[in-house]
Amino acid sequence: MLDLHRGRILREVARLGSMTAAARSLAYTQPAVSHHIARLEAEVGTPLVVRHGRGVRLTEAGRILVEHVEDVLARMDDAEEQIAAIAGLRAGRVRIAVFPTAAAALLPPALAGLRARAPGVAVTLMDAEPPQALAALRAGEADVAVVFDHEHVPPGADSRLREMVLCHDPIRIVLPAAHPLAAGPVRLADLADETWASGCARCRDHLTWACGRAGFVPRIAFATDDHVAVQRIVAHGLAVTALPGLALGLHSEPGVTVPAAPDLGKRRIAALVPAGPRPPAVAALLDELAAAATPEAGAETGAAARAGAGERVRRGGGAGR
Repeated sequence: MLDLHRGRILREVARLGSMTAAARSLAYTQPAVSHHIARLEAEVGTPLVVRHGRGVRLTEAGRILVEHVEDVLARMDDAEEQIAAIAGLRAGRVRIAVFPTAAAALLPPALAGLRARAPGVAVTLMDAEPPQALAALRAGEADVAVVFDHEHVPPGADSRLREMVLCHDPIRIVLPAAHPLAAGPVRLADLADETWASGCARCRDHLTWACGRAGFVPRIAFATDDHVAVQRIVAHGLAVTALPGLALGLHSEPGVTVPAAPDLGKRRIAALVPAGPRPPAVAALLDELAAAATPEAGAETGAAARAGAGERVRRGGGAGR
């Protein structure tokens, strides 16, 4: 491969028509410039300059090489400018894969914050359940994956990923407003004979686990990923349910109530990125996601959530919405 530095020297010799003038312009000695040109001629195997009067001029091979050097240097300048723009958050791209509840509760304020500090950064959103989001991240199709897992699910490990815990999302009992236990407090065992509505497959797994700890198997008659639909089923007195705080923060259906109840566990919501150096735009989005995960969004932050908020090797495979 040709030495680009020597190509720069040849370009300066061509521009000024003299090795002495090129040496003065580059703050080199004239013998140093002559040495670099000789080395470059040895690399290409043909003369690049010939004497012309008191100076030098390019041969045909030299002219062709300088044209290509000019093109390469222009591309290098463009690359430096683009990289500087990315480093300064004037440009860049972030592809984020996120499950629906977080897309609605956390992403809009995070993206608004990112736009305010870095309007040149483009964001692409992929609506994906956590397993699909993790697959996209591992395949290089996403830069950030926002996922959750339930506390009772044994974690795995993936040294290729790093995670930042955003918040802990508590699971709440939701009853029809006219339910005899609506005033609370409610024990989960009190609902053993109820008909249940539930969400995604992993949410149903968590509900079954929690009810099992209370001594019964829930009779799940309604299953839908749509949290609004679940609440409407409850509001019409057809079932009871358990929903995450983020979902309840997004929509509270008239005719339902959230009574005081024992802890049904929490799901941990985290942002994951590939291990290694982090592009500035990705780091900025992670900052904004952490800022968006507030109690007002329906999640629990504070000391308990922030205790795990540092970067770590990814553990766990994630869960549904």
